[in-house]
Amino acid sequence: MSAHEGEGPRLVRKAASTRRRLRLTKYLIPLFLVLYVVMIPLNSVVEQEHSEVFPFFKWRLFSNIPDWQTNEYALVLEAVDGQPVEEGHYLIPNTEVRDWKALRLAALDCVRNVDCDDTVADVIFPLVIRSTGHSEVEFSIIRAEIDLREVQPQVDDIANGKTAITDFFQSESAIGRWNTEVGRISAPVQTE
Repeated sequence: MSAHEGEGPRLVRKAASTRRRLRLTKYLIPLFLVLYVVMIPLNSVVEQEHSEVFPFFKWRLFSNIPDWQTNEYALVLEAVDGQPVEEGHYLIPNTEVRDWKALRLAALDCVRNVDCDDTVADVIFPLVIRSTGHSEVEFSIIRAEIDLREVQPQVDDIANGKTAITDFFQSESAIGRWNTEVGRISAPVQTE
C-alpha cells in the first residue's frame, strides 16, 4: 500500500465537510437577514414591554452617550429647629451615596405620585434627622437640570471637594416641602 492510496477516502470526507459548511452558510446568512427584516416591525411591540432583543434592536443604546443634559435630585435644608438656614444649603448630594440613592427613589415616587409622603416619612426623615442631629428640620426636595459639558472640566475639583455638583444646577423646580415634625408643608409640583 503506497502513501497515496489512503488519501482518497480522506479527500472525500474533506470535500463532504466543505459542502456541508457551504450549505450551512448558504442557508444561515439569508435566514438571518430574513429574521432581521421580520423583527424590525416587531420593535414597537417589544419596546412597550421593555424587552431586550439585542442583535436586532437597541443600537441606540450606543448612539447618545453621554446624555449631556441630565436631572439630579437634591435635598435643601430650609430651617433647623425653627431657625432658617443659609440659602442653598444642600444636604444631599453632599452626603453618602446611599443617601443620594434613597433621595432619588423618594423623589421619583413623588414625581409619579406614588406613596410620596409615606416614602419621605419612612426613608428621608430618618436620613435628615441622622445627618443634622436635630429632631425638627424643614427641607425641600428639588429637581435640578445639569449640563454635563460644564461639569466635565471640573471633575477633579468635584472629586477633591473643591467644587460641589450643586454649583452646576441650572434650573430648579421644587417637588415638595416637608417638616420632620409636621409632615408635608406644601403640595408637590406636577412635573412631566
